[in-house]
Amino acid sequence: MKQKCLLMLIFGLTFSLKAQSEDPYQYFPANVGDRWEYTHAGPDIIYTVIRDSIDQKDSSRFIFYNPSSNYGASYRVDKHYNVFMDPQLGSWWHLYKLDAKVGESWVAVAKRWAEKVIDISQAYVFGKLTTVKTIGFYRLTNGDTVLTENSQMYFWQKLAYGFGMISEENGAEQPTLLRGCRINGVVYGTVDVKENLNELPSDFKLYQNYPNPFNPTTTITFSLPKYSHVIIKVFDVLGREIKILADDYFEAGGHKIEFSAGNLSSGIYFYQLITNNSRRTMKMILQK
Repeated sequence: MKQKCLLMLIFGLTFSLKAQSEDPYQYFPANVGDRWEYTHAGPDIIYTVIRDSIDQKDSSRFIFYNPSSNYGASYRVDKHYNVFMDPQLGSWWHLYKLDAKVGESWVAVAKRWAEKVIDISQAYVFGKLTTVKTIGFYRLTNGDTVLTENSQMYFWQKLAYGFGMISEENGAEQPTLLRGCRINGVVYGTVDVKENLNELPSDFKLYQNYPNPFNPTTTITFSLPKYSHVIIKVFDVLGREIKILADDYFEAGGHKIEFSAGNLSSGIYFYQLITNNSRRTMKMILQK
């Protein structure tokens, strides 16, 4: 009995020390030069941190990625372990609470989305044993302002300590999986380590929107070989113009634009990239 109690005491002490020493920011590493490569149903998804800055008011950290956000910084990380997406639009999407425990939930988008940590466990990621948090993304039912038993989980993500997001899936479509990454100069999995962060694409490229299907917001990514005038339009299945997302000049390199279809009906839509000498069109699916 004494031996059993001693083992329990040692286990509890070890767990307590581990919890105290854990740095929640390591679930969302974002050093300049860090890179993630994901595979999914469409073209590979690649993100690279190109710079960051500190808000002198509250010490929040703004993180800029390539492809870039059309709104400036891609994320804001505050001193309370909260991560917000597209911070120039305000705290409209509270993406992560990096220190959240199992069962803890928060409202991600007011009256629309909530998130919840549904599991924390140990797993091997690229041969390294680490902690993985599984976060469910729930659609709030009409009238609800917080997560309830009526909320439906649409998809879930896994954040690995020291790696960031390693997967996103919904149980129906091909999942998005981390193929490789470069974190703080260390390469894991399969990554093009020779990549030049300033290297420009050789042609105009329009990528599959993500997520797809989506509801109600999705991201459209494109890249340019040179400074160009770009028009991006959205059409319905009958070819009628629905919205102009961009009509401006963009620098060479990668860019991304958010498209919100909150006032549209479910169905197939098309988005088109138009430049002076190029035109690209792709299909996307709105599923409400």
